Amino acid sequence: MALKPDDDFYAKVEYGLKLAIQRLYEQKAANNETAVISVNGEIKVVSAREIVEQQKREALLTQKK
Repeated sequence: MALKPDDDFYAKVEYGLKLAIQRLYEQKAANNETAVISVNGEIKVVSAREIVEQQKREALLTQKK
């Protein structure tokens, strides 16, 4: 049985990965740490708190739609 990209399994895996990354950033923010990210191929070191705040703003924007 071959799995296809639209299978429910892939959606669950993607959700789990996003949740794990979100929790990682929240934990780093609680410890006042930084995160290394790539923005358009450029490596940046940013405050994890900035990332968490940006995620919250984006979540609010998607809820309003």
